[in-house]
Amino acid sequence: PVFVLEQGKLKVILEHAPIWWGSDDKIIYDNLIFMIPPVTFKEVFEEIGEAKEGLEKIQNYKDVIFWSFSRKDYQKTNWWPKTTNTNVSKKLTIRTANTVRKIVRM
Repeated sequence: PVFVLEQGKLKVILEHAPIWWGSDDKIIYDNLIFMIPPVTFKEVFEEIGEAKEGLEKIQNYKDVIFWSFSRKDYQKTNWWPKTTNTNVSKKLTIRTANTVRKIVRM
């Protein structure tokens, strides 16, 4: 299936970003995970689990998940390997904070 998100909806999503997401800190990698309906946050969370404290943060807003992690420790995170290697991975698409901001500015 094709995943399309209107620019206006994306702007609203960014207005609900947590304070820790999307900073200019180069040691932190910020991503926005888009859940492709009908998958829900509950299903994604049950498949992937908790974020590893001190290494990554997640916060759900509607059909997206704000996700940040330390660049140097990404291999130690819980979400990094599981967003690509689990049953739910085919129901997600991930974009960096920079990419999302560029789309909103278009």
